[in-house]
Amino acid sequence: MDGELAALIALARAPGLGLRSVRRLVDRHGGASEARAALRQTAPDDLHAARSLLREARAKGIRVAGYTDCGEAVYPEGLRDLPDPPPVLFECGPGKPDSERTIAVVGTRAASSYGLRTAYSLGRELGRWGWTVVSGMARGIDAAAHAGALDAGGQTIGVLGTGLGREYPAENRDLYRRMRSHGILLSEFEPGAPPTRSAFPRRNRVIAALARGVIVVEAGGRSGALNTADHALDLGREVLAVPGRIDDPGAAGCLRLLRQGAGLVAGAQDVFDALGWLCLEPPSEPEEGSAPAVDGASGDRRLLGALSRGPRSPDELAVGLEMPVAKVLGGLGRLELEGWVERRPGGSFAAVRRRGGR
Repeated sequence: MDGELAALIALARAPGLGLRSVRRLVDRHGGASEARAALRQTAPDDLHAARSLLREARAKGIRVAGYTDCGEAVYPEGLRDLPDPPPVLFECGPGKPDSERTIAVVGTRAASSYGLRTAYSLGRELGRWGWTVVSGMARGIDAAAHAGALDAGGQTIGVLGTGLGREYPAENRDLYRRMRSHGILLSEFEPGAPPTRSAFPRRNRVIAALARGVIVVEAGGRSGALNTADHALDLGREVLAVPGRIDDPGAAGCLRLLRQGAGLVAGAQDVFDALGWLCLEPPSEPEEGSAPAVDGASGDRRLLGALSRGPRSPDELAVGLEMPVAKVLGGLGRLELEGWVERRPGGSFAAVRRRGGR
């Protein structure tokens, strides 16, 4: 088993051999070991280095899955639809996604308050209905969608543009901690690999392939989220978009997708309708302690204290309290459900006056 995994890693590392070529060779020869044996430029040192990488990864609690169904982790079937599937995947976290109910929620890093609230609400609602939310662990829309799913006690997968062990961006450190405890972190890049310009488009194709559909929440005309939507279309996945204001440059990408025929999403029911999924059972409530909130009650008290001085938007709270926006949204969601805060027109939140104080 490890010999096959090591052969896959060696093929992926081989100079001048792209991922499409790796797939063709493996499929043609019936396995990575056989494909590698057919290449004359391979060397024994390649396998030695690959085995060392596997040992180091496992010592850090990282599971490995291979394209040829080798390794201790399961290789996702959806990735086989790609012309250039990752030969090897590295993963950590206890989550167990349902491949039949996985949906991607993606969007811009420079998200508006509206976009952040919408991504968080969608992630939470989808998580409550038992769907796995997959996204890219970036700041903005991605982080908000992951946080919503976690707060619902749902499943969520973070696909990285770096190797496992690198928390990028650093502001999502708390989210990484939650994902390691309750979600799944997944990467085709070797542990510790730094972010590169080419890594994120590669990550986007994995996000699209893992999901039955892609929801673009907020995206400008040149957003990377549109790249994920393009991959979804190529793979025959459903593409959905959240409408935004026609005069908002940050909504240009979503409006373009809608003009091109993407399904309009105003809530989880629109997603289920587009995918032909019947909601036969009521959504489950989060289990007690299933996904503890980052900062917990102390963070919520800080939010409530700030709102006692007047209405604030999530962005204003994040800046004023020096808290990640995903954490702010999670806290606001809990406080709203408990009746401590309310939404105001324009996207701000305000503390609710309650008799007798808190």
